[in-house]
Amino acid sequence: MNVPRPRRAYWFCQVIGWLLYGGVNAAIFATAWPGHEFVATYNVLVSCAVGAFYSDRFRWVIHKRGWLRLSLLALLPRVLAASVVLGALLQVTAILLAKMVFPADVWRRPVLATIVIYLFNFSVVFFGWQLIYFGVHLFERSRRLEVERWQAEAAARESELRYLKAQINPHFLFNCLNSLRALISEDTGRAQSMVTRLASLLRYVLGTSHDQLIPFGRELEVVKDYLALEGMRFDSRLRTRFDVVPESQAIMVPPMLLQMLVENGVKHGIGPLVNGGDIAVSARLITDCLEIEVDNSKDPSAHPAEGQGIGLANARERLSVLYNGRAALEVEPGMDRFIARVRIPLP
Repeated sequence: MNVPRPRRAYWFCQVIGWLLYGGVNAAIFATAWPGHEFVATYNVLVSCAVGAFYSDRFRWVIHKRGWLRLSLLALLPRVLAASVVLGALLQVTAILLAKMVFPADVWRRPVLATIVIYLFNFSVVFFGWQLIYFGVHLFERSRRLEVERWQAEAAARESELRYLKAQINPHFLFNCLNSLRALISEDTGRAQSMVTRLASLLRYVLGTSHDQLIPFGRELEVVKDYLALEGMRFDSRLRTRFDVVPESQAIMVPPMLLQMLVENGVKHGIGPLVNGGDIAVSARLITDCLEIEVDNSKDPSAHPAEGQGIGLANARERLSVLYNGRAALEVEPGMDRFIARVRIPLP
């Protein structure tokens, strides 16, 4: 049977530690009480065996109660109380076993001073045991958290690079410029309005490149600018709806997240449709999270996996890094609709 490495290490330390404690006890007894080898041997064996048993059972309590997740301030009183309780248990067990093992002419009821001395000694031993045990686990936890932090930072940098590369879709920019060129001669006022929206969108993209989170209301304004610009190309083929509760606009969200979902819906859903379609953006607060939904028309004959490209994969990775797995991005590809739903935990 293969024993896990941490458990082998635990038992190795457990056996070595209690044997060392027994060796020290044996040396003290041999020096202080020569001629009492039987009593000395009994005390050493019992203190080692019972101490190892109680400490191992206490280890189970530590994991059952979740003490390894406690802060030092919360852990200290528990360690002190446990040391006294374990010391008392070891002393009571040793006295009861001695009464059963020793003959009547050898057994003597311990006096109060002896009880206090042994209780103090046993409590100190268990306190030291806990210092070593919790110290090893705290060191392992800090090392593990350090590794996870570096991994998260590396993933965040890699995700940020992909995010920056995907911020401005060149095709969208070229389409906007071509549409603006045609619009200038037809409707100067509208062309000026579209140039303002495009400038606002570009300013937002460049200005949030180093921001991890921004207010959802700001992201929503940029999405409206984006859809207005796409409306130049699609004209009446693109219809939009918004259902956003006011309370959601102050919630902090990753920049370009909603914009990417909307762009996905326009490009993969509405773009291939001859008669166009509609895209609906909604946001509401449910329980302890912000739920954002982008619902767009799609070609019924399109493959169900279409529209789930690198943009959605990057968005999932960004959410995972920023929220430690507490955020989610789900998609529901239907017959003629495609829904992308994001849940972001509230602070």
